[in-house]
Amino acid sequence: MKLSPKFFTVEKDGPVVIWKYNNPPSNLRTMESDAEYVQLISEFEADPELRAGIFTSALPDVFIQHYDVATLVKWSELIKAAPENKITLPDPPTYRTGPKVIIAAINASLAGGGLELVMECDFRFMSRTAYAAQPEVIVGILASGGGTQRMPRLIGLDKALDLQLTGRPISADEAFRIGLVTRVSEPDKLLPDAIAFAKIIASRPPLAVANIRKAMYEGLNMSLKEGLKLEWQLQMQLFASDDAQRLMKQYVAGGQNAELMRRELPPI
Repeated sequence: MKLSPKFFTVEKDGPVVIWKYNNPPSNLRTMESDAEYVQLISEFEADPELRAGIFTSALPDVFIQHYDVATLVKWSELIKAAPENKITLPDPPTYRTGPKVIIAAINASLAGGGLELVMECDFRFMSRTAYAAQPEVIVGILASGGGTQRMPRLIGLDKALDLQLTGRPISADEAFRIGLVTRVSEPDKLLPDAIAFAKIIASRPPLAVANIRKAMYEGLNMSLKEGLKLEWQLQMQLFASDDAQRLMKQYVAGGQNAELMRRELPPI
C-alpha cells in the first residue's frame, strides 16, 4: 500500500523523486518521521521509473535542527532505571543496501541527527548560507546515528574528532573544503543544481550505477584483495547485461552513443 506521508511533501521530476521534510517549527527528527522516511525509500527503490532521490527541507530557515532530544532523555532514564541496564531500544543504524543514489540538498542549517542523516546520503549539496554541526558532546552524548563512523570515513579521523569533540559549527565553505559536502551552491541554485546532477546519474544504466555503488561501499570494509574480487564479480554481471552489451557495441560501431561518450570523456 502506498504511503500517505505525514512528514514529507513528495514531488517528482521525471526519474527524480524529491522528498521535502516538513516537521515545523524545527524539523526535528523523530522515530515516527524516520520510519516514514524508510518507507519512502522502500517505495523509491521498488519503483522502476525512479532512478535518483533528493532529500531536502520544506522549511526555508532550518534543514533539520537535530534529533528529538526529549526522546533521548526518555531513553536515558529508562536505561538508568532498568535492571542491569537491560532494555530494548531501537536497532543501531545500518548501511543502505539499495541500488539507487540519494542526494541531500541542504538548504538551511543542520546539526546532530540532521547531519547524520545527510551523511547517509551518497552526495551532499549545501547552500552557501547554511551551517552544520555535530554537537552531541555538549550534552554529554555521542553521535550514535552513524556520526562517529561515517564522518571519519568521509573527512578523516582528525577532522572528525575536531568537529565532534568541540561540537563547533562550520560553514558550507569549510564543509566543502574538508570533504564533508560534495558541492556548495548559492541558495537559489541549490535544488536546481541537485536535480540536474540527479538527472545525469538517472541517465546512466541502472545496473552499472547499482554495481559501482555496491563495489565502493562494500569494498571499503574489505581488504584490497577481497575488494578487487568483488569488483570483478560485479563487472562480470555487467558484461552479461543487455545495457552494457548494447552500449559497448554502439561505441565500437561509432554510433550516436559513441559520439556522446567522446564528448563526455576528457581529451587524451
